[in-house]
Amino acid sequence: MSGDLLLFLLFFVGLVATTASLMRAQRQSREMEARRAKAIEAKVSQMRQETEEDVTTFGEALRDLDMEMIGKEVSAEGRKDWNTALDCYDRAKTLMAQDKGTRSIPLVTETLEEGRHSIACVQARANGEPIPEVRPPCFFDPAHGPSTTDVMYSPDGGVARKVPACAADAQRIQQGRSPWIRTVDVNGAQLPYWQAGPDYAPWVQGYYRRYESDPVISGLAVGGLGLVGLGLFSALFDDF
Repeated sequence: MSGDLLLFLLFFVGLVATTASLMRAQRQSREMEARRAKAIEAKVSQMRQETEEDVTTFGEALRDLDMEMIGKEVSAEGRKDWNTALDCYDRAKTLMAQDKGTRSIPLVTETLEEGRHSIACVQARANGEPIPEVRPPCFFDPAHGPSTTDVMYSPDGGVARKVPACAADAQRIQQGRSPWIRTVDVNGAQLPYWQAGPDYAPWVQGYYRRYESDPVISGLAVGGLGLVGLGLFSALFDDF
């Protein structure tokens, strides 16, 4: 075999090997991109599902309000609050329908938070009770509605911190029982939503961002949550 032929064969073999390597790298890159896109799609779907569940739960609260108000006199102010709650429900549904991603989620949860307070106002007026102050949603599950008090909470025996709680969860803690904590799926495990990582930041922001000046919420932010700075619930109890 001549030297020229040998060089040609070596060049050809090298070219084939290089081409095969490039094709393999491109295929692996496409596969990685496909897996990444699939993972993002799954996270978006999960976030939307959680938010849609909150919208549904709020709709159920409105239906319960209908039943609760039967036989009760609702004042003009109460009707105004009721209409606000109904408007919030319609707006939340519209926002979810207009955006198939997660950009509208903060607006949806902010709207639901406003609507929950309006429902509480209707109930208070109808029962002759003082109008509830505007307070952050229940920490254990914002879908529980506005908090009524602050409680000391120490998950898993960690450092206790003050958190806003709805009446039901506050009572459970006072009785030595566990609060009803919102859990979400994280890699096949059910974890408290504040441990779910950055994917839930938009959901959290809508519920809590107007309370950034609240001492309890700002205290949580300093402690690791960072609600004021669009922080993540996954960092809330980092030191526990």
